This record gives sequence, structure tokens and C-alpha cells, in this order.
Amino acid sequence: MGASVWGQDAPAASSQDQSGSQGAQPSGSEYGGPSLLDRGEAPSVLRGGDFARLTPYLGVTGIYYSDVTGTAVDALGSPIYQPGYGVSAMFGITGTHKWSRSELDLEYHGYYTDFTQVNQERGFDNSLNLTFQHQLRPRLSLTLTENLARVRRPYSLPLGMLYGGGTSGFNPLYNGLTANNLLNAPTLASVSGARLAYQLTARWSVSAGGTGIVSRQNLTQTIGVNGYVADGDIAYRLSRYQTISFGYSFTHFGYVGQFGQTDIHGVGLSYSVRLGRYWELGASAGVSRAESLGDLAVTLDPVLAQLLGFDTVFEKVHDVFYMPTGALHLTRSFRHSSWTANYSRSVIGGQGLYTTSTYETAALSYSYWGLRRLSLDAGAGYFRYSALNESLGRYRSFGASGGFSVPMGKGFSSIGRIDWRHTSVSDSLVDRQSSIASLGIAWSPRGYPVSLW
Repeated sequence: MGASVWGQDAPAASSQDQSGSQGAQPSGSEYGGPSLLDRGEAPSVLRGGDFARLTPYLGVTGIYYSDVTGTAVDALGSPIYQPGYGVSAMFGITGTHKWSRSELDLEYHGYYTDFTQVNQERGFDNSLNLTFQHQLRPRLSLTLTENLARVRRPYSLPLGMLYGGGTSGFNPLYNGLTANNLLNAPTLASVSGARLAYQLTARWSVSAGGTGIVSRQNLTQTIGVNGYVADGDIAYRLSRYQTISFGYSFTHFGYVGQFGQTDIHGVGLSYSVRLGRYWELGASAGVSRAESLGDLAVTLDPVLAQLLGFDTVFEKVHDVFYMPTGALHLTRSFRHSSWTANYSRSVIGGQGLYTTSTYETAALSYSYWGLRRLSLDAGAGYFRYSALNESLGRYRSFGASGGFSVPMGKGFSSIGRIDWRHTSVSDSLVDRQSSIASLGIAWSPRGYPVSLW
């Protein structure tokens, strides 16, 4: 996930693009081929324009939540949700800085929210998305990434868990760890990565990377995770606008708060194509083998339970699952806007409710940045968790959102956003709708519209 961009035009086709040659481009050309999903690259149709420089911002908004947690509980002991009004102070820095051989994309957002009726809902939410790229040698490049969030309510931060992650693609692993808005508890998630890519020839390239994973929720009986990912791939440039690749990954999840671990081996093929100047498609398909070790609660026979003095025991369970995985990313770039459609199916562990589950998400998003005049965002999406080795129902969420920012002069902008979600867990009593609306004012020294995403 990269930084938001405001004044970005569609990249101009290079002279070699216009020539129609099917050979690989020599070094030094701006266009390096369509992006590869397994390398986490931003679509090439969104690169090469005029990016906004690093820009700080400040703001304050009035907010409305439809389901603030109150102090009252129902007959079953579950919290009773009620509408809540409050105020939120927002601040951050976002943009891009380039050097001769390096580029930094930074997006930091912080919010402090205070509700008038419910003190326990006061809190600080923030997220950091950072990408640093450096050309070590003419054929060797290094990419460092950090996706970090501490959030109670995912509405207020551009995590991408529902709407696809904005202009720079999306990270299914990070999104899956931060998507849980059912428990309404503070969540800490960090996905830190490093990747080396080497250009073997004009057509062949290889890459290898590693990722560290940490996830926690501030609730008892929830499942946290420490883990890592090691992966690599080899790619072949079929033509100037088409690339295929084959990749392998190994993922380890070690659970915190519950006994168990999961090891996942995955292989897959990826295909990327740039359809003219403005369209780009990336797709991948593969299979994953998940080997899980955990606890299973077993209820004893009443006679035996009376003799032993307890009625439940835990037995160790070892399971192996094979599952299809895949992803799809379609991008359309306009002069001052972009449209994306995403789909992903993967295996994830330790996101609070489940140990090991399949994570499936689909999203549509649209962003308009009319230079210094207007910024608009809209999105709709869906995600689902399905437990692999637990008797838990499927956790689903879908919703829609929209936001705007209009400059008022002297660096100030009026800003607003509305967000609606429906969340449910099958085979349980959980079925909840929630919404949030905000309206306020923000200031940026460069006069760009300040986006709430």
C-alpha cells in the first residue's frame, strides 16, 4: 500500500511504447512493464505522473456513530450499542519524495476521537503505510515496506480492508489482520517486508522477499499472531505489455493466547498485461497447503466429568488442508482520477476470531483528484472469513463509503465522509449494521484537498 496521490496525471507513453516494438525495453526507459501482483507493485498506469510532494495536514471533524458501545448490557451479558456523537482531531503526512536512485512513498494518518456520552470509546487510532525503493545497482533493486496500524474502528483509517487499498493495490495479509470490526476492540497489526529484485536479462527477472507479522487485539480470549513469510518468484517478459511469473511462498503463523501454529506452502502463476495506455490487468491463480496444529475442546461424558471434577478437556488436533487461491486486480487510469476492481482469496491465521481461515475479499473503488479544486472517493466491498479447523460460522462484512474534500482558500478545505457496513456471523446471533458520518475542516500548507481516506 503506497501513499495517496492528488495531482497525478496518466503516464505518457514512452517513445518505445508508441513504436509498437515487442522486444524488452532497455534500461533507462520509464516504463518497466506491467506490474506483478506477487511483488506488490503499484499498477504501471498509475506511475510516472506528477506525484504530490510530502505534505502534512491538520483537521477537526464532528462525527456520528450508529453503534457506540455503552455501559449497559443485555440479558446475555453482551454490550448494548447506541448512537454516539463526538469530535475527532486528525493529523498526518502523505506524499512522495524522490531522489536520483530512490523513492519514498509515505502515508501516515492519526485520529483522536472523543464521544460526549461514552468515555470508554475515547481513543487514538493511527496507521502508517510506507514504501521505500532504492536502486542498488543497474540490475538490482531493494524495496522496503511497513504497514502498521493501531485501530479500534477501521472506518477512520485508509486500511483498504473493504475497498481495495486505494491507488497502489492492496495487501491481502495486512487487510485481513485489520479488517475485523466485529469485536470493536483496539487492534495492533504490523506487516514489515523487504524484497530484492534482480534483472537477469532483458526479459528474465527474479525476486525474493521476507515479511514479519505481528497482530494483537486488546480483548481476552482473542487470538493474536507472530509470524513470517518467505517468498520468491521468477518472471518472464512475453512482450512489452505482458509478463508471466511463477512464485512460491512459505508462511508461518504462531498463535498468541491459544495453543497452535499453522504452516502454509503456496505456489502460483501470475499474468500481467497493460491494455493500452490506461488499462492494466493483473491475475494470479494457485494452490496452498495449510498444516495446522491446535486445540479442540471436547465435552466429557457426565459420569466421567463427575469423577474428574471438570466437564471439558482439550485434545491436540493436527489438520492438513489444500485450497485454491488467487487474485485479480483491474485498474483504469484517467487524467485526474482512477478506478480499480480487486479480488483476492488467500489463507490467513490469527486475526482475532479464528486460528486458520480462508480470507476472501472483493472491492470496487474510485478516486478523483481535481488538482487543487476537488477530491472525491467512493468504494464498495465485501470480505469473508471461513474457519478451516474450528466450528465457527462464516464472518461476513459488506458495505459502501464515499468522501469529499473541497478547498476553501489559504490551505483550508471542507471535508466529509459517510460509511455504512453490515456484519454477520453465520450460526450465531451476531447480525449488525453500523454507519458513521463526519463533517469538518482541514488545513494543508500546500493547499491540496485533504482526503479522509
